[in-house]
Amino acid sequence: MKIWKKIDKWISAFFIFLIKIYQYILSPDKWIPSLWLKWRICMHEPHCSEYGIRVFRRYWVFRWLFLTSDRVLHCTWGMNKIYDPEFYKVVFFSSAPIGVDFLKELSEDKRFEIVGIVTQCDKPVGRWMEMCENIIKSESKKLKIDNTDIVTPNKLNPEKSDEGKEFAQRLKNKEPDFLVVIAYGKIIPQAILDIPKIAPINIHGSLLEKYRGASPIQSIFLNNEKETWITIMKMDAGMDTWNMIEKLKFQIPFDWTCKDVIAKMKETWPKFLNNVLWKYGKWLLGEEIQNNDKATYCSKIEKESALIDPWKDSLEDIYNKYRGFYLRPKIYFELNGKRVIVEELKLDENLFEENKKNTLLNLVSFRKEVAWTKWMTEDLLNPSVIEIKVKPEGKKVMDWDGFKNGYLK
Repeated sequence: MKIWKKIDKWISAFFIFLIKIYQYILSPDKWIPSLWLKWRICMHEPHCSEYGIRVFRRYWVFRWLFLTSDRVLHCTWGMNKIYDPEFYKVVFFSSAPIGVDFLKELSEDKRFEIVGIVTQCDKPVGRWMEMCENIIKSESKKLKIDNTDIVTPNKLNPEKSDEGKEFAQRLKNKEPDFLVVIAYGKIIPQAILDIPKIAPINIHGSLLEKYRGASPIQSIFLNNEKETWITIMKMDAGMDTWNMIEKLKFQIPFDWTCKDVIAKMKETWPKFLNNVLWKYGKWLLGEEIQNNDKATYCSKIEKESALIDPWKDSLEDIYNKYRGFYLRPKIYFELNGKRVIVEELKLDENLFEENKKNTLLNLVSFRKEVAWTKWMTEDLLNPSVIEIKVKPEGKKVMDWDGFKNGYLK
């Protein structure tokens, strides 16, 4: 590997030497006798020859050969001035664990340079309310991102506070090409979104333009969607309202929960995001205007949203809630004034579809005339249920037989 790096360095130095000779002898807008041609021929910023030098210094052999060749082939007379740097500066906004993989991928990709991290303040956690560092902040330190580039502002709006003004100026000094936002947790004012040279970008975890708002991933399960996608979109001050740039679709198997969807996103999204940013910056991707008539707004998930009635609610509604709320807040029912959380619920897909046709719809009893206590003792579960585990309030997780024998007889 060391030998390869040396060879790459020598080759790069040779090409840089040739480019510099070209600049001072042949380049129509850089050589000494033709200063009057400056900015009249190449309309790229930086110019193609300077771009080539920067690329050779930054990338490995095949990458810089491709980039410089591609730039020269696309440089034509009469084109409008195009900002096309050898890498893009990114300020990354996130406060949630899902942002970690995106942060790592961006930091390892030479096409980008993270010049700032914006996350939320440390918060007290646990019984003793000890201050806990935000996960994005702690991961940034592991990636050896300069601590001065990590900020945790309480107020963002430069038009409403001195802290906001200071934050906006600090951001402008970074001269970012992109702001990249995923699960940041605060509304970003338009004055901040206007700072990047190219665009503020949001990573939206669901179907746009259909599901906007606070709970798009949960909503795809609550509405029994069979497929979903992530949407890379430009941001404005509205709630997921501006233009879409690119989407990545995938199917949702019957036994998947929101945890599986997030795992799939973490596996495939980061590289997808990087490629979309690069192509968008290179003018290779356009934008799609959202149809506001198709939009629905997903409300914030509260604990009460996860309450079920095992006797009256249909098994389909219960299973959809279970899948959507698997991580938080988890579905539960009430028994003798106490909560019983459903930790696991596995169904046989074929039996489930068959029982739907036969109107065997409820989870706990498909004969409504059967009394609650009789159902509990006779175990009249829907035959589609393969496994169900519950956790009574203040107790450990147990299977259905253990729960029935210990609490219902």
